[in-house]
Amino acid sequence: MSSGTTPIFPDLKGKRVLVTGGSAGIGKATAKAFDANGCFVAVLGRTLKRLDAVAKQLKHGVPIVADLTKEEDLKRAVAEAIEKLGGLDILINNGGDGTRDIDGKDEAAFISFFKLHVTGHLTLIRAAEEELIKNKGAVVNISSVMAIISAEDDIAYGVAKAAQDKLTKDLAFKFAPKGVRINSVLPGVINTEAQDGNAQAMGVTKDELLAQYASLHAVRRVGEPQEIASTIVFLASNAASFITGVNLPVDGGATLGYWFNKTPSLE
Repeated sequence: MSSGTTPIFPDLKGKRVLVTGGSAGIGKATAKAFDANGCFVAVLGRTLKRLDAVAKQLKHGVPIVADLTKEEDLKRAVAEAIEKLGGLDILINNGGDGTRDIDGKDEAAFISFFKLHVTGHLTLIRAAEEELIKNKGAVVNISSVMAIISAEDDIAYGVAKAAQDKLTKDLAFKFAPKGVRINSVLPGVINTEAQDGNAQAMGVTKDELLAQYASLHAVRRVGEPQEIASTIVFLASNAASFITGVNLPVDGGATLGYWFNKTPSLE
């Protein structure tokens, strides 16, 4: 499957989907993938202008503004999505932040990342719980390979993502008897808008940065947002009806050992 191909699953037609972090990158690609499957999609983020731009590209898209670090905001956002979509079948927890905490000594960074990637996702799932159970729905949490590999930087982020993956498994166990499936996807390096800022911070061009990252994947390239979106759509569909509690790396072979080999260095 090429990076530009969106898989079509007939059972998804008419499903109501909420995608957090939906204004760019993986979230935007995911919203478009569900839209291509005939879904009604709400995109959640902090900036109405950016959300509007995405929603207008969808056949049935609505923007919802919310701050993922505020519990009441999240509860209100889920209620708003249910009202605007007429219900909720699928929740995609994609929103987050990968800002680096280089040495892992900043307690505030640990608390912030944990709140955003763990308790924030829990709040969203709990707020959507009644609808998801009623509709035998699905949840896909977007994690990171940083949850399962060791690195000298991004410590707070990696710890939060590991906790997020444990949350996925525990909630999957809890909700499975109620007909709700919960899985997570662990992307490798993906060619999103965030890489522009990373390249600037490292004093290189984006192409140079992606070339360096490419060499750290067994397939010798970074991923595209559509490739992650395709996996998300699959996990939310009936094609994955016997899959729950899975933390699935979608990383071009990034977790096959490259981090430990340290070849080449990105320093």
